[in-house]
Amino acid sequence: MQFNLMYLRTAASLAGVLALGLSGSSPAATSPKTTSVKQVVTGPVAVYWMSTSTSTGLNLTGGGGRPSMSSLMGMMTGGGNATRTLRLQLGSSQPAVGEASADHLPSDALGVGKDLPLYYKRPETQKTVASPTAERPHDYEPPKGKVLIFWGCGEHAGPNQPLVIDLSTLTQPDARMAQMMKLMTPIALDSARPPSPDAWTSYGEWPNSKSSKSLSGDSSLLGAHTIKGNYSPEIDLSLVQAQDFMDPITLTGNAKDSAGAVTLTWQPINRARGIIATAMGGNRDNTVVMWTSSQIQTSFMGMAPEYLTPNDIDRLLDRKALLPGSSTSCTVPAEVSGAIEGGMFNLTAYGEDSNMSYPPRPTDPKLAWNIQWETKIRYRTATGGILGQPMPGSGAQSGGTSESVNGSAPDKKKKKGFGIGDLIKQGAGALIPGG
Repeated sequence: MQFNLMYLRTAASLAGVLALGLSGSSPAATSPKTTSVKQVVTGPVAVYWMSTSTSTGLNLTGGGGRPSMSSLMGMMTGGGNATRTLRLQLGSSQPAVGEASADHLPSDALGVGKDLPLYYKRPETQKTVASPTAERPHDYEPPKGKVLIFWGCGEHAGPNQPLVIDLSTLTQPDARMAQMMKLMTPIALDSARPPSPDAWTSYGEWPNSKSSKSLSGDSSLLGAHTIKGNYSPEIDLSLVQAQDFMDPITLTGNAKDSAGAVTLTWQPINRARGIIATAMGGNRDNTVVMWTSSQIQTSFMGMAPEYLTPNDIDRLLDRKALLPGSSTSCTVPAEVSGAIEGGMFNLTAYGEDSNMSYPPRPTDPKLAWNIQWETKIRYRTATGGILGQPMPGSGAQSGGTSESVNGSAPDKKKKKGFGIGDLIKQGAGALIPGG
């Protein structure tokens, strides 16, 4: 009992000392009160997003798993020719004066003329007409085959790989997706919300149904841009080199070694903060193979996200789900390339957002900051192609797919696997049985 009383007295004394220490003064002393002025911030009245992309080769990202027309043209003209795309989205809290009208007046360096009209018309709601055969019973054959999931760079796959999902045991699409998500470590991504017609009183975008122009590989954002309309404050931008499109990725190697692994190499990517490499393919045994360069087993699989926020990039780099922006190589394990017939790879690099606002924030907190507009420019650059087979003109070295690894002639009786034609016709999403 004596020990317990001493313990309690000591604890009480320590608590009193800590309380005094935290307060910074004794109970008898009083410190002068300090009042901080919280700056009043209003707006922004308008928000403008510019989403930029540079691509070479056969790029499957950002298009629902299907090759874009620009990437197909790039592949046919040599694989190394760059294409650039730009999406503009303007949202304003102000209603339009009359019919909504806004324009982006670009610099001459963009090479698309003097005016990019920002336009949006809400689609008309169409009544759904029930199909006369909708209620008819039909035969349903459960999907067959398996999904093999790999991750990490290296000549061979790491321990506990691959994850195997047997589709024949999961007859419903929702069950298949739930099982895949359960087996993989989820990484929540930020909800990046560009301006949209549902979130803002007035909205315009480009390209649109009235205007759509193709950019060239030399298109540039450098110079003065003005965005004005009858529902938003005028936005004046003067963009410099660090705010231009990201450079195209130059692939220097896509070779299969004697063990069957494929080493992807590329020149340093200027302004890249994080990089993700992916590969996907299948074979005639209804097996789908998915791989990503992430060092951790994660649901960040398949096609890389179109854009990532700076916070996403920091978090994914910290967890080693992204390669550092300074990376110049990654080896696709032999187990992956060996299981894929005519598989596709994709390499995506993410840049740092460029953020601007007007007017500048007053340094005096007593003065209100009434934000008229905020502008965000997002950046990505990507390339892709057939795993182990460089595109014409890409500069990447081949592993020699016309011969086997040991140099002997290929087996002409070997059954045909998924090739470039299958992927172009079906899209990568079609490779998932029952999807």
